[in-house]
Formats: sequence, C-alpha cells, structure tokens
Amino acid sequence: MQILTVSKAKSGFSRVARGVIRSRKAVVVKTPSGFVQIAPYEIPEEIAPAPRGSVGKLTRQELWLHNHFGESL
Repeated sequence: MQILTVSKAKSGFSRVARGVIRSRKAVVVKTPSGFVQIAPYEIPEEIAPAPRGSVGKLTRQELWLHNHFGESL
C-alpha cells in the first residue's frame, strides 16, 4: 500500500485519484493528526422494491428462508 505525505497528495491529487481508480489499490495519506485512506468505491446497483402484495403470497417456510439467508446457503 502506497503511503504519501499531505503535500504530495495535495499537489498531485488528480494523478493520485486516477491511479487509485486504475489500480484498484488504496493509498494512505499521512497527516499531522493521523492517516486518511483514499480507496476506490463502487456505487451499488439500485434494486427495485418488491411489487406490492407479493410478500403476502409467500408461505411461512418461504418467508423464513428469505429472512435467514436460507436460499443463499
């Protein structure tokens, strides 16, 4: 993991940010009061809500499985 000083990070912020996005590796910036991490972040895809009334059609067992990650195990 790359560690930069505040002055290097400030002077080349756009270069540092592009490097983080390209390499998918975080960069740590050392500040006088601690450390700051610049890391890539992906915005999660929005999932549409379930249609109204569809949950009431599930059986008791199906509801239990949905609520306890039973389908994914």
